[in-house]
Amino acid sequence: MATRVMTRILAAVVVLVVVIYHALRLMASGCSGGGCDWYIPFSLFLPIIAILLAALTAAFAAYEARAQRGWSVLLGVCGVLASIGSILAALALSDNDAKVWVSTLLVLTVPVAVAVRAAVIRSPT
Repeated sequence: MATRVMTRILAAVVVLVVVIYHALRLMASGCSGGGCDWYIPFSLFLPIIAILLAALTAAFAAYEARAQRGWSVLLGVCGVLASIGSILAALALSDNDAKVWVSTLLVLTVPVAVAVRAAVIRSPT
């Protein structure tokens, strides 16, 4: 029961971190010069935090779903996509905007999978 609650909270935190990152990115796009330096630490650390939280969330969710093999595998695949897929996308793509959006979609696969499982599976496990 505690794992289920923690998994859902972590999934919500992943979404929150992604939303905060994109809001700050939007705000930074409207400024120029030295006044934009405040954004640099956030632009570096928030994506890393989102990727790590998504991987952790996927691990907890896969553990929680261990009795349902299909869900466990799906959540594990989402965790791999969110972590390794985001890094590979960043290395493979040359356009920075494409990197951001592809990585965002890959990271969000985890909270979406957790939400879908929560909506579909109503078991006490």
